[in-house]
Amino acid sequence: MIDYQDGEYHFYGEVADLGGQSRKGGTGGQGNLNFSIIKASGETYTQARDDLNRKSSRPVYLGALKVLIFTDRLAFQDVEEYLNRSRTQRNTRKSLKIITSADEPEDLLKAELDNASSVGLAIDNIQDNLMKEGSSFFVDIGDLLEALAVKKVGFLIPAMGVVDSHITLTGYTVFENGKKVGFIPQDQRRGVVFFLNPHGSFHYEVILNSNRYELDVTLNNKKITTTYADEELMIQIQMGFKAVLNYASTAQPATIGDREALQRLLEEAVLQDIVQALDTSQKEYALDYLGIYRYFRAQHNSTFKTIDWKQAYSDAASEVTTEVTLVRSELPQEP
Repeated sequence: MIDYQDGEYHFYGEVADLGGQSRKGGTGGQGNLNFSIIKASGETYTQARDDLNRKSSRPVYLGALKVLIFTDRLAFQDVEEYLNRSRTQRNTRKSLKIITSADEPEDLLKAELDNASSVGLAIDNIQDNLMKEGSSFFVDIGDLLEALAVKKVGFLIPAMGVVDSHITLTGYTVFENGKKVGFIPQDQRRGVVFFLNPHGSFHYEVILNSNRYELDVTLNNKKITTTYADEELMIQIQMGFKAVLNYASTAQPATIGDREALQRLLEEAVLQDIVQALDTSQKEYALDYLGIYRYFRAQHNSTFKTIDWKQAYSDAASEVTTEVTLVRSELPQEP
């Protein structure tokens, strides 16, 4: 974990004692390890790293890191220098997950852990699980270095913190030029995730004929097409989803008409989420952190090299269409 306070960089490292016992009784592949916290500081990254090495009883091997956490203070200061340093650090994996946190380092490192023996392992597990179930995404050093190299775009880093004594996803930190410029809370994340996780999936609730239905909605396909003419950008987004009907507040059979109506309601619900995510990116931040540039670059590579992408993206017109297919129902159905 890296913090920045009073003109100094502060490193917090969880170091495993290979002969110890789990600090909180965690289970799993590394549940038998005891972790201690080493804190180091310096006016530069080099000085802070040297201080960390001098305080550790064993060599600090960056390749063993599970997660790297940037505090909000560092995020506002600048993370680009550290990320650029990782290009030349041979033992820093480009697949190392990156997280931000608004919590004080000591508070985060004292959080209660569920089935993990360290905060780093807990966060790594949570990030993997959220990615697999489709309700979030993670980023690694390689992803961020790519965005920084493009220079015309921003990026998001998942934010985690302690809520009710447990570590949880709190949202996404918005970065431009390596510095924090905003925050997207977790309850506004659905549209964002549909752009950044190819298997995005969420629970939706819709009301039909005074009956409340709960459905799992999963991204099935996505097509993003861009056109550029007369210095105007047009973004066309098509997303298809599969839905599973899980629950209804009254146990009445779902008719064919009900199923068709549910599909239409869901199409409107996911459309609103996608449009909200796009509008926030274009209008509130004037910053492409949704990865639209990748599609434009693939479709108009020579133009992308010369275009003012930030301006073109923020001014772009867009057209979003959604299609939802109800593929299964756990409720009784009428023919």
